[in-house]
Amino acid sequence: MSNIHTPLPQFDEALLRQLSAELVPAQQIWLSGYLYGLSQQQAQPGPAAAVQAVPVVAAPPAKSGLTILYGSHTGNGKSVAKKAAEQARAHGFEATVKDMNDYTPQQLKNERLLLLIVSTHGEGEPPAAAETLHRFLHSARAQQLPELRYAVLALGDRSYAQFCQTGREFDEKLSQLGARRLVDRVECDVDFQEDADRWIAAVLGKITAENGVPTAASAAAAPTASVADAPASASQYNRKNPFLAPVLEKTSLNGRSSARDTWHLELSLEGSGLTFEPGDSLGVWPQNPRELVLEVLKATILPARERVDWDGQKTTLAEVLTHHVELSLITRDVLEKLFARTRYPKLAALLKDANALREYTWGRDLADLLREFPDIWSADTLLRVLRRLQPRLYSIASGPSFAEGEVHLTVSAVRYETNGRKKRGTASTHLADGLKAGQPARVFVERNEYFKLPQNPDTPILMIGPGTGVAPFRAFVQEREATGAKGKSWLFFGNPHFETDFLYQTEWLQALKKGTLTRLDVAFSRDQGEKIYVQHKLRQNGREVFDWLENGAHVYVCGDKNRMAA
Repeated sequence: MSNIHTPLPQFDEALLRQLSAELVPAQQIWLSGYLYGLSQQQAQPGPAAAVQAVPVVAAPPAKSGLTILYGSHTGNGKSVAKKAAEQARAHGFEATVKDMNDYTPQQLKNERLLLLIVSTHGEGEPPAAAETLHRFLHSARAQQLPELRYAVLALGDRSYAQFCQTGREFDEKLSQLGARRLVDRVECDVDFQEDADRWIAAVLGKITAENGVPTAASAAAAPTASVADAPASASQYNRKNPFLAPVLEKTSLNGRSSARDTWHLELSLEGSGLTFEPGDSLGVWPQNPRELVLEVLKATILPARERVDWDGQKTTLAEVLTHHVELSLITRDVLEKLFARTRYPKLAALLKDANALREYTWGRDLADLLREFPDIWSADTLLRVLRRLQPRLYSIASGPSFAEGEVHLTVSAVRYETNGRKKRGTASTHLADGLKAGQPARVFVERNEYFKLPQNPDTPILMIGPGTGVAPFRAFVQEREATGAKGKSWLFFGNPHFETDFLYQTEWLQALKKGTLTRLDVAFSRDQGEKIYVQHKLRQNGREVFDWLENGAHVYVCGDKNRMAA
């Protein structure tokens, strides 16, 4: 990117300042995107010159109808898609928003302008909603798309090795099929809002530059909210402004001799305005363990009380390390920044081998990394290398109609030892060990678009939830009891031992007695010589499971994504 600044002529600059003063923030964003689009168009040789010859019109022609597709696990993709559509309509475009799950892939050949917003699930896989479209584009049935103009916004998480892989695959495949990019793909980390806003402005600026300037009336209607300002509920509390939810109760769910450490937490949402549905998650902003903060300070030989700038404010290095940066997880971008400083050959080799990188980063924290690859650090330089601390999401374990004004969690405290040091899960031990009754947790609600109870309360549900994967099904059963739903329900639960690890045993037995749970099958893997898991119970009851499916049952799976889910 060039750093050359070319001032405007004095007369033009005065006009621009006058114009800017009369625009609301969203209109200023749109104008910046429009100018960007013009600059991109003028910079392109050949065909772009022909586009410039198109007469400027007050509104885009009919073929400029804009289709916006989103595919994501949570509501993030949907919120960006709705924001893009609002901006587009305000500027005279016909914009249609569709979930990829509801989109017919063969329709692509009729599209002329397409915005595609997609997340990546797990290790580089498309989310469930995007699977059909992704499979179609990579099949022999996919047609050439020479008349399509498109742009891709990829949502991801840099803690995963295959960061934004699904967005990259969509982008590359559309290009291979002859479609032309409006703007380059933008890849977003978990803090996606600002990048998404800039992407929307750039895309709409480019489309407008190619198809005509919108009318003044349309521009005046531009919405002023940003993507981050479109929460799923009417509450003022969200990811960036979490609610301080007091802990009402904490209960250990395991017997004394259990190797597991699982906790039931009940938090108050009184006065927050936060609402949720069964299947949604609660975002929790944790803090790093004090022991880990001290290990990092020791490895860098930096004083805890050193004053640093963080988000425009002066604070201590210890405060930032405790509350604002990731210490427990090592991601590719951290290793890349460290390699840029140190040039250690081992780091270079790791960055070239995805499998070796995944194996190396598992279980290691920042203190391990700094010890293995020492360097001379200033506080400011260290903080520029580190990734911002991210909230952790927990499936909500209570029905909103059953426990009004509260939200319940099922949390397994993560503890292990690697590289000669004892490690602790950042959020899980913060909740299990760090918070006492009456102390607040910083929380917000995260929607899950595709993990919901059936709209018809008579529909049977089949729930598979070993370990803490049982949490959302506690919410399902509670909500169906509170609302009087009549549909049958069948739960498969598993854990190591019956006596010490049967989470919520009393509640399930009561639900069976009431009839709010129709059937319960359990698998305690270590109570006999041969290990038995939930999948074995499913096979044993295969005929009845099939009958439930034939009668319209919805199937839900929640648990370990690596070893159990598949």
